[in-house]
Amino acid sequence: MQQNSQDENIVSGLYDNYQETQKEILEIELRKTRTKLFTLSAVVFGSDLLALVSTDTLNISTLIVILVIPALLLGLGFLAGKEPLLSMIIAAVVIAGIWVYAAIVTGGMAAISGWLIKAIIVYLVIAGFQSAVEAQKIKKELKG
Repeated sequence: MQQNSQDENIVSGLYDNYQETQKEILEIELRKTRTKLFTLSAVVFGSDLLALVSTDTLNISTLIVILVIPALLLGLGFLAGKEPLLSMIIAAVVIAGIWVYAAIVTGGMAAISGWLIKAIIVYLVIAGFQSAVEAQKIKKELKG
């Protein structure tokens, strides 16, 4: 009887340690997702600002216009603490929508130009999705 009680304490101790480890991993993955969205916001703002400066069209109204998408991405970064996968899906849809709109407006030139920035953005979105999926999986495991 003494041995059985001791075995249960060992098993429950291991389970508690596992739960704590999973919670720590969840926090790390949420932080990674949030960081990717914040970085994505900075890259989008920086590339738009550089485009305005290079075409000498920088003024208050254009600055306000280019702040809309980075502000949205910042908001999604804060949402990522609660719903990481939803945040990344919305961010990917917004980015894809902007690229499609730009390609339509410029007659396809926007699809080719700025390929380095687009590659960085694609990397950030994919990396953010990986962290978000992992965080979502851990959240489900901790709840169930």
